[in-house]
Amino acid sequence: MEHQKPAVPPEHRRHIGMRIVKTVIAVFVCGVLAWARGQSGFYSMIAAVVCVQNTAGKTIESSINRMIGTLIGGVAGVVMVYAMDALGILYVELARYTLSALLLIPIIELCLWIKKPGCAAMACIVFLCVTVNHSVDDTPVIYSIDRLFETLIGVALACGVDILLPYHTPAQTPAAPENAAPDAPAPGSPEEAPADAPPAPEGGEPVPEDAAPEVPRADGGEDLP
Repeated sequence: MEHQKPAVPPEHRRHIGMRIVKTVIAVFVCGVLAWARGQSGFYSMIAAVVCVQNTAGKTIESSINRMIGTLIGGVAGVVMVYAMDALGILYVELARYTLSALLLIPIIELCLWIKKPGCAAMACIVFLCVTVNHSVDDTPVIYSIDRLFETLIGVALACGVDILLPYHTPAQTPAAPENAAPDAPAPGSPEEAPADAPPAPEGGEPVPEDAAPEVPRADGGEDLP
């Protein structure tokens, strides 16, 4: 006899969400555009992965933070490279790594000062890309502009894909109608006594009206028939 596997409830089934779909599409388009231009789409693909969020508002906010961070990091990296080149220590590896690490402090502080803490990580990444990856044949300004352009492509594609493809919100449980009958009292729960019922003595049951004790007459006589 063939053994059947138990059915998995719908809420426990794994599915590919729209954020994953949008990320894949944005990364693919970045790669195709880079291939058409004969360039590397590495930075634009990273920008697309980071920018696509689970809502359109968060995607736009992440894109803005990434562009601001790229601009700050690129400018700081170009200034540092030219300053080290003027001092003749640009290709002294230990000096370059030490200054690159120390200059992350003012970059992060600048992002906090302009009330954009979300762009601090991107600013540091771009700054290190310009300073650490810089080689003899690279021009710092051209390199920074290329990084900014690639990031702009990734950000634009992430926002475009996010806007064109809608999000699917989960269905909500319908609310109960206003004219629905109230729930019946639970078994064993005390029911509300009528307003004209006599009060119950402490620790006992309510006394019926016909079982109330007779009050004796003041003259001691009996009632007439």
